[in-house]
Amino acid sequence: MNLSAVVGSSVTFNDSVKDRGFFKSGSRTIVSVCDGAFEVEDELYSDRLEWSSSTGLFTLSQLHKSDSGLYTIDSKRTGVFQVYNLKVHDAVCLPLVSALNSSSDSCTLQCSVNDTELLTLSWFRGDECVKSSTSAELSLTVQPGNHTEQYKCVAQNPAQEQSVRVNVTTACQLTHTTAPGPDYWMYCLLLIRPAVFGLGLALFFTVKSKRNLKKSKEHSTQQRNQRRHF
Repeated sequence: MNLSAVVGSSVTFNDSVKDRGFFKSGSRTIVSVCDGAFEVEDELYSDRLEWSSSTGLFTLSQLHKSDSGLYTIDSKRTGVFQVYNLKVHDAVCLPLVSALNSSSDSCTLQCSVNDTELLTLSWFRGDECVKSSTSAELSLTVQPGNHTEQYKCVAQNPAQEQSVRVNVTTACQLTHTTAPGPDYWMYCLLLIRPAVFGLGLALFFTVKSKRNLKKSKEHSTQQRNQRRHF
């Protein structure tokens, strides 16, 4: 029977020894039970191994990765002989999510973990797993029509999982754009009209001033010509 646990936690073996039997690690007996009395034969487990006289179950606590291996429950009264394969894993770190790139067409999110131990990364949309990998990084491209969906990244090993929910709009810094409406253009017209009117007046007076100056020069020329004639 396979058992999984994380470093620092505890594990309870499901088969019991109530009157007489043994708890072994590999071929080495570490605990013996005789007439309801519990005796630890391996001092390495004296502070970490507990036995319940009421249930007959063994619990190993403060687990280390070195505790991984085969354990045997040997109950002489009931005849139970059960072998457990215990695997102690590192605790799973909370995954980190970042946006690799974002545009009006799509947004690519990346989920990553710093764990060195092999684990599984998965992207979920709602309750549906849409992508999964055993690598330390996993990217997901979200299309514009799906950015309001609920997404989460899950990091897990056989003993534990950690997940982080993602607000796509926030992570990708998406904004909604709409075409300007009639009120917008009316507002722009109200702002522009005084400037246009002022520019028209300036142009009018500039042209008028140039015409007056031209007439003045022509009049002066006519007067000089008349004096010469007389």
